[in-house]
Order: sequence, then C-alpha cells, then structure tokens
Amino acid sequence: MKKLAFLLSLAAVLLGCTGALYAASTIYGISGLIETPDDTILAPKSISLTANEIINVGGDNAVGDQNLTTFGGGFGLIPKLEVSAVGIASDAEGVDTVPVINAKYRILAESVGTPSITVGVVDIADQLDEINGSISDPSAFIVFGKNITSVAEGVSGGLVKPVKGTVGIGTGIYKGAFVGLNVALFPKTDVLFEYLSNGIRQETTINAALRFRPIEPLAISVGTLGFDGFYAGASFNLSTF
Repeated sequence: MKKLAFLLSLAAVLLGCTGALYAASTIYGISGLIETPDDTILAPKSISLTANEIINVGGDNAVGDQNLTTFGGGFGLIPKLEVSAVGIASDAEGVDTVPVINAKYRILAESVGTPSITVGVVDIADQLDEINGSISDPSAFIVFGKNITSVAEGVSGGLVKPVKGTVGIGTGIYKGAFVGLNVALFPKTDVLFEYLSNGIRQETTINAALRFRPIEPLAISVGTLGFDGFYAGASFNLSTF
C-alpha cells in the first residue's frame, strides 16, 4: 500500500507540471498499452517519466505471488526512434532490482489504406529471467497499428467511439502473437485491452485498464493483468527544448 500511495503522490506532483508530448508508457517503460507496444513514439528531445505497481502478478507459475514496482523513463532520441529504461523491483526473496533497457523505431506511419509498422526490443540485456525464469530471450517485436473505427462501426451497425488496434509478433514476453485495442471512451479516458500469448506471466494473458489524462502530458492507468493481479501506473511527458 505504501508503494501505491507513492504512485498517487507522484501523480499529484506531476499535475502541477507542464509538458508537451503525450505518449503513455507500458509497465516496461516503452510507449504503448499495458504490456504491449503500440505505434506511438516519443518526439525528439522529449522525456517520459513512468512509475507502476503490479500487485499479485498472477499466473500459475512462480512469478504469480510477486508484487512488482517499475520506475524509469524514455527519451525521444531522433525522429521515429525512442529509447527507454526502467528498474523492476520485486518483493520476492533474493530478487534484486532488474534493469530493463528498450528501443523502439517506427518504420512506417499509418495512412488511410495501410497500417503503421513499428519494430523494437524490450529488455535488450535479457534481464527479465530474474523475474520469471521462463523468459529466456530479449523481447523483440514487430507491431502493426491502424485506426479501426470504421470497421467497428460496420460490425456494430452504428456509431462507435474511436478505436485504435494493434497486432504484433515477437520473442521473449512477446513470443507468439499479441493484440491490443485502445478505445477512446471519453475525451480524457481510454479503455485498453490486450491479449498476449505469453507476457510477464509466460502464459496466455488478457489485460485491461482505464487510462485517464487529467492534463494532456499526464496519463494515469488502473487495471488488471490477466484479471488476476491489480495494476496502477502513471507516466508524464515533457519537452527538453
């Protein structure tokens, strides 16, 4: 509970700050949904700060009983390229804080007829096996992103809220396939859904969260990993120029 209180205090402090860029972070520090990346990239010379708390990661393996805290940030290095790093602290006995270093590059922007294409890697140094021994490789990925609002309207037969979809494949925590949906429920509130073949739990996982932006640079997320563990986090974007 102390860690959760810290996150809420951090969010309150950030409310008093100003910023310019609006990519939100995953629990691994890379921009995206909850665990999965999307096609957003931090603008050049911009910084994203993030902190997250996962209570009871869940799952049927040894990682399940752990509570995790992640903290760090990202930097827009050049156009379409961001780098990021977080420390992941576990309350499991004998597990030190694990450094996770990431990079992400958007090859192709989305157009009317084609999806965006983004590639990257989470945990370049292959440290996540300290959290879950079943994760044996860095988590490289390719993800395709597209606004699918018109498709959703065709299925529902009526107007729907704006929907952005992502689908990707990869290695490590992204081994197999992953799918994400970002539904703009209200002007400042998004609903996030994602499916992973593996993820931090190294088993089929469906995650969900609400992401609220009280001011544009600040994103506060609350949700669940696998409808088992509780997750809360905040990320804040600011410009260095």
